[in-house]
Amino acid sequence: MGATLKYTVMRLGVFVLSLAVAAGLGARGWLALLIAAVVSVLLSLVLLRRQREEMAARLQQHVDGRVQARQAGTRPRSRFARDVEADNAAEDGER
Repeated sequence: MGATLKYTVMRLGVFVLSLAVAAGLGARGWLALLIAAVVSVLLSLVLLRRQREEMAARLQQHVDGRVQARQAGTRPRSRFARDVEADNAAEDGER
């Protein structure tokens, strides 16, 4: 399981557990959701630190790899980037 998916599933689990506890204590509707959201954020900051750092490290590796490939010229430009460059060139040619 990827680091991002693992963190997301665990974060959702903390929220659902917090919601169940809030509902069990008598909170209903929006109040239960608000309490669960606040509690799950606080618990996630403490309990899921390792998973969050692992996810951030994997994302940074991915971004670094893309930057290095772009600088080395081994990664082709995206279609969007090519279209933007073509549009800019067309505008420059019209002036």
